[in-house]
Amino acid sequence: MGTEFNNPYPFIEPLAIKNLTKKKIENYKLAMEEKRLKKTKLNSYPYRLVIDPTNACNLRCPLCPTGLKKSLRKKSLMNLNFFKKIIDELEDYCIEAHLYNWGESTIHKNLIDMIKYCSEKNIWSKISTNFSLNYREGYIYDLMNSGLSVIHIDVDGIGQEVYAKYRIRGNYDLVIKNIKEAVKVKKQNKLKYPIIELAMLAMRQNEHQHSEFLKLKDYLGVDFVNIDKIQHNPNMDEGWLPKNKKLIYSTYKTGKADSHSSTENEIKQCHWPWSAIVVNPDGGINPCCIIDDPSSDFQNANNKSIFEIWNSKEYVSARSEFSDKSEISTNTICNVCKNRTHSPKMPRVSKSFAIKL
Repeated sequence: MGTEFNNPYPFIEPLAIKNLTKKKIENYKLAMEEKRLKKTKLNSYPYRLVIDPTNACNLRCPLCPTGLKKSLRKKSLMNLNFFKKIIDELEDYCIEAHLYNWGESTIHKNLIDMIKYCSEKNIWSKISTNFSLNYREGYIYDLMNSGLSVIHIDVDGIGQEVYAKYRIRGNYDLVIKNIKEAVKVKKQNKLKYPIIELAMLAMRQNEHQHSEFLKLKDYLGVDFVNIDKIQHNPNMDEGWLPKNKKLIYSTYKTGKADSHSSTENEIKQCHWPWSAIVVNPDGGINPCCIIDDPSSDFQNANNKSIFEIWNSKEYVSARSEFSDKSEISTNTICNVCKNRTHSPKMPRVSKSFAIKL
């Protein structure tokens, strides 16, 4: 989606530029400068928020800890008042809020209220959904009129047979039905937002369908269709990976696509400790979105403010991995990972790509 825009703000979604304010721009520039200088104690605040309404899901995707039922965090739903607390704390600095991570966000009965609250606070918002649910009458209308900025819909195969090889328990026809309803609501109400984006994870079983998938943009009338690269556990069966090496990250041994991660033999600074914060449904804080391990939490936002946690011993130790290592006072997941997220040496949650201590 970002390739069609000239984005002057690296690490910010191009479509989120409309939500910038003077204060948010100043904080973003300070964050980028503190990252460049590898500061460990920051005066800037996170400009991206990943906040997971629930870590429960209706599907059983076999590369996901939730789908495998191997997640280490207890399944829960985020309290709406707690959600508002987080948004209130970050509203002057947060440019974009991603309302998803390890679960299916549309399961949460208060998701639309959460989206509306972000919109009221001038925060760009996005959900990622499998869209394979029988929603109540009027739900899609309410979702499309909630102030949501982007709805990202995963369609990892055309036709039930291919689709369900990865999206286990999903219903392809239901997904298409829901997409058509969303497009209809958007057109009938002359809505500019949310942007409707379809994505297919490039995998061996759907590789022959990529050209056909791209045609869904015009067939369904959505705004964007993307072929995305998959993150996977490098120690498991690579039969999921596409044959096209350009659709595999170069930090995997067979890949040739650009990657922000590091290889075993290089040190590449991770942007997450300077840019974003992840809030789990139970309030546990993680430094990036591929961690599914409560023992890796950087404290809990039920007990402390985001600002206290942002410069806690855990965050200082995490940033110090890429700076002055003498400030490492506790062994965090970042000190284990070192931005080598695709390394076969990283501890994983079962057969998933999620990392843990």
